[in-house]
Amino acid sequence: MDAYTGLDSVGLYLSGGASNYDPDASLGGQISSHLVQGMIPVISAQIPALVIEDATPENGEGPASISIIGSSATYTPPDGVAGSGVAIAAGERKVLLGADATKAVRVYRESGLLFEGTARFDLRDAINGVLAMGNLADADRIAGSTVYRAIFLKALGDITDLLCWITTDGQSTYSLAAETPDSTDTIQDISDETVAPSGLSWIDADSESGAIDLTDSPGMVAGDVVGLWIRRVFPASGVLAARETASLHVQFDAG
Repeated sequence: MDAYTGLDSVGLYLSGGASNYDPDASLGGQISSHLVQGMIPVISAQIPALVIEDATPENGEGPASISIIGSSATYTPPDGVAGSGVAIAAGERKVLLGADATKAVRVYRESGLLFEGTARFDLRDAINGVLAMGNLADADRIAGSTVYRAIFLKALGDITDLLCWITTDGQSTYSLAAETPDSTDTIQDISDETVAPSGLSWIDADSESGAIDLTDSPGMVAGDVVGLWIRRVFPASGVLAARETASLHVQFDAG
């Protein structure tokens, strides 16, 4: 599948400036060139020309592989069945699907490097990323904690009906708010994670029916950007927990 025509028609990018790659510094300002990482590939056997750029959360955690025969790449997701081969020319980006089309990775083929063999890697959920944010100190657990992050959603293809919501299995609750960037793809910034951004309308978007709508009619064309603020509230006197999980759901119509 061609890149930016289907499941990857929306890119999630950090804020904090063009070169920022630190989720903890994603506190507004200009869009970063670095993607939000929901799943991280930990590579054990590499193909020099193959760059794994992104993976859908439906993959789940576990070992995966990409096999190259000629110029054709075939993806096998964790605990899944291989999809069809996709031809990738040097300098091209493509989306590789497993037999279950929701399990996919976007890859890039660099020019002038070896493009053959089998790449093996483990897909792992990001820990303490821009969505879940950092660990809580015990004092914050007792007193309660409210912290913020900002990301950008960028249309990489033409899309309509862009909706976002967050689900979690922990004690934290989440709210979302949209902010329209200026002509340099910049939104307001905050001095630290505990300072509330101003002038926003927060939505407790915890289900599809209560999702925040990020597209104005008639939709977004490739290159359009919208800012999304995330607020995490941990209750006072919360229970000490080893781990909480949170998932950002992004739904849209492509094409």
